[in-house]
Amino acid sequence: MFGAYGHIAFEIFGVNPSSIRERLGRRKVKHNVINTYPIIEDTGQTTREIEMVVNIAQPFSDNPEDDYKELVELMNEASVETLVIGDEIFGKFTIENIDKQAQYNQNGQVIKITANIKFLEVQNVD
Repeated sequence: MFGAYGHIAFEIFGVNPSSIRERLGRRKVKHNVINTYPIIEDTGQTTREIEMVVNIAQPFSDNPEDDYKELVELMNEASVETLVIGDEIFGKFTIENIDKQAQYNQNGQVIKITANIKFLEVQNVD
């Protein structure tokens, strides 16, 4: 399975999309009341999070190290890009964090980067 964040393409790690974790939630505020149960107030949705392990390598990337550096720049700039997984457009996301593991060839060049990336959905963006 493949995906893309902006124009950076990658392979999703694993044989099937079970390695993609999506978190949804709602914010709940508890108001204590004397001599009874608390009142729970729903204050809205939390930010949708998608976390997945991706491979940045051939045939999706001619230079995995450069694509990884670009992902880090996008994260540091809090850029918002479109996240696509397979043929589904998930929406606009920013990167919260990245964990990286690189594989090198015998010449010391990076040939593959495996990264665990956590994306946060951004709404109300043009």
